[in-house]
Amino acid sequence: MLGIPLLVAFVFVVYFALPWILIFIGIHLGPNPPRPEITYGEFPFRLEYEINGERKVIQDTLICEFDGFGADEANGKYRKWKDRLASGNQRITLLKVDQTKEIYYSPGSPDYYMGDLKDTEGYRHGFPNALLIERRDGKFTSNRLIRADELLNKYHINLISWNPSPPIKNNFSE
Repeated sequence: MLGIPLLVAFVFVVYFALPWILIFIGIHLGPNPPRPEITYGEFPFRLEYEINGERKVIQDTLICEFDGFGADEANGKYRKWKDRLASGNQRITLLKVDQTKEIYYSPGSPDYYMGDLKDTEGYRHGFPNALLIERRDGKFTSNRLIRADELLNKYHINLISWNPSPPIKNNFSE
C-alpha cells in the first residue's frame, strides 16, 4: 500500500526535479570565466533635465567593482559586477511623486562600463527615457520604463542631456 505513493513520488522527483538538479550541478562544476584585469572603475557623469520649467543638473560618479562569479541556468557562470553612486544616493532620482512612486534615471549597466559586454557599440543608454519604481507597504513591487513623451506630459520632466564617461577597455585573462 505504501509502495505506490512512494513510486509516484520517486517518478515525480526523477521526471521533474532531476533535470534541474543535473543542470545546477553541471553549471557549478564548470570552470569560472576569466577574471577581469581591471576590477574597479569610477565613471563621472552629468545629467541635465528640466522639471516644471526649472532646469536642474545632477553630477555624480558611478563606481563599479568586480563582485566575483555568479551562475544561473540561463547564463551559466558569469562575472558579477556591483555599482553604487559616489554621492551615496541609491538612485539618480528625478522626482518623488509620492510615498509609493519615484522617477529615476538609470546610469546603465556596470558590465558596460567595465568592458564586459561583447557588443559595447550596440549598447544603448535609456536616455531620454526614465524609470518608475513603485512600492506598496514599503516593499518594492514594480519597476517600469517611462518613455520621454509620458515623462513630459504626465510628470513635466524633460531630459535634456546625458553625458556619461565612456566604458573602459578591459582584459579577461585565464
